[in-house]
Amino acid sequence: MVMAGWIDDLREALVIEFECVCDLGAPGAVQKHKDVRERQRDLFRDVGKEGTINDILSAEKSLLAFELAHYANSKAMKGSIKDAPNDLVITERLIQTVQDTVAYKAIDDAHTRQKNRISDLPRDEARQFFKSHWTRLLNQDKARLDLIDKQIIDARRANIRTAEKQYIALQQIVLGITPEPPDKSRGAGMGI
Repeated sequence: MVMAGWIDDLREALVIEFECVCDLGAPGAVQKHKDVRERQRDLFRDVGKEGTINDILSAEKSLLAFELAHYANSKAMKGSIKDAPNDLVITERLIQTVQDTVAYKAIDDAHTRQKNRISDLPRDEARQFFKSHWTRLLNQDKARLDLIDKQIIDARRANIRTAEKQYIALQQIVLGITPEPPDKSRGAGMGI
């Protein structure tokens, strides 16, 4: 299911947040800033619950582009964000490829070495993106942020995990692999 209108709502919320940050001295700006960040958090949570892998990646793409344009004010932050949109585009292409048995068989054959596989599935660029982006969000969560910022990052991390699980399911389907039941003794780690 594609969530109608949510991407426009997210983009609008990002613009409003930036406007508030630029003019925090204006009457009511602090409350408006808090409200719009709570709206962003709720949008990310809804996308993770109701959206497809494409919805989740669209949300991340929008946020990354906005962060790069408006908030990347240091070399380290620009470097962290700069590669993610490119990796995300590659991941979107692989989502299309993984749905084509013949095309994905070539990728599977190219990842035959054990170090290039996870649970008998190729550790392709999409799997690498999910791991690196999840780690980037985890590192952001360690920064000095307020509760709402941390909740937004938590929702984004949960979304990336959901997208990864959906991608793994697509890999298993196209390669004819029966998924193993989850091991209850393992923690809630990424599994990648």
